[in-house]
Amino acid sequence: MANAQFSEVVQVAMVVPDIETAVKAWAKILGVDAPQVVETEDWEKTGMRFRGTPSRGRAKLAFFKLSNITIELIQPVGGPSTWSEFLEKHGPGIHHIAFNVDNIDDAVKELLSIGGSVEQDGKFKGGGYVYVDAKKSLGAIVELLYHEK
Repeated sequence: MANAQFSEVVQVAMVVPDIETAVKAWAKILGVDAPQVVETEDWEKTGMRFRGTPSRGRAKLAFFKLSNITIELIQPVGGPSTWSEFLEKHGPGIHHIAFNVDNIDDAVKELLSIGGSVEQDGKFKGGGYVYVDAKKSLGAIVELLYHEK
């Protein structure tokens, strides 16, 4: 029986150096209108932590909502973050896959139990996220998304 917490990938995200250029290219290849580019909020609202330390790292984001999955584009801006570190080390590319979870604490524990480590976490309007670096065990960074009820 499948683990309900991890039954559906809802998002694949790419880190890019220039979100405007990437948005235009993705819109063209997908044959859709370009989505709005938004910027993450200030630390006072997100409480973002990178490897457990408060960080003012931010990002510009764009979301292509397709019928089966969302493609997220991320351009890092500001202070330290998993996004800026990824771009520095690897260049543009797939950063993570994301799952919506009902119980964030249980989902994090499950990923930690297989050797993952919390990379970054924060809040957004209506919920929050935790990135778990599970590259050694799963070959990927996993984002866990939770939403206020």
